[in-house]
Amino acid sequence: MPISFDTAAAERSDDARALFAALDSGTDEPVVLTTLSGVDLCILGAMSWEALAASWNRLKPEDRSKITEARTSQMIERGLLIEQSPGQGYDPLAYYAVSPKLGIALAARLNPAFIITSSVSPKQAPLTLFAVGDAAAPVRGIVMEVPSLTTGKDKGNPAPEPLGLQFNHLLVTQDFAAEYLAEWTLRNAPSNAFHKKTARTVTLFRPGTGPKPTAELSILGDGTTARVKGPGINGEFDKAALKKIALQLFEQGTPSA
Repeated sequence: MPISFDTAAAERSDDARALFAALDSGTDEPVVLTTLSGVDLCILGAMSWEALAASWNRLKPEDRSKITEARTSQMIERGLLIEQSPGQGYDPLAYYAVSPKLGIALAARLNPAFIITSSVSPKQAPLTLFAVGDAAAPVRGIVMEVPSLTTGKDKGNPAPEPLGLQFNHLLVTQDFAAEYLAEWTLRNAPSNAFHKKTARTVTLFRPGTGPKPTAELSILGDGTTARVKGPGINGEFDKAALKKIALQLFEQGTPSA
């Protein structure tokens, strides 16, 4: 059972406003929010990746309870979760406040203007972009969830992959996110079991439009250029052109004011 927490207060806090102000400063530097394991995402009710949710649900209830207690305690120690009664530790019935940085990461997941994923297969963790904003500005920034190559093996995270995978969360501008997505899809395409290159699937989702993607592209990169296929597009593109394609996806996903 996911723990209970309040993201709205954290998202509206002075600290959160300062984080968005840093994003608007013109430096285009990413704001590091936090790193969460696959287990952490499950505990927080934020397991959008199906393979992660399936792995969590396969655990025995008693194992889930032990891991939840250990990881929740660690998130309290890290200042990500704030106890109502300091020093009490993990309580399955407690209601936690969240830090501003975690609040922004969770708010982007819970109420995104749009979502873009880049994946190779359902079994591999995707790069995910969550557009975060409000009524006045539908997209104030992008929260990037970047899967790390490392697996958490600390005593509080004795979980197998994908639960042990680490996910870095960054708050970035649309320009930064578009360039990152271009670089990500430009990488040499991985090979499957049959030694064939596997294209990355880049998918745009808009909440409220159902499970069907708003747009979907197949991108096969070789490190220098990438073959892009999708509705109305079929060609070879360099990094600069891929960035423009990413920005067009962002524009397509942004709700009308």
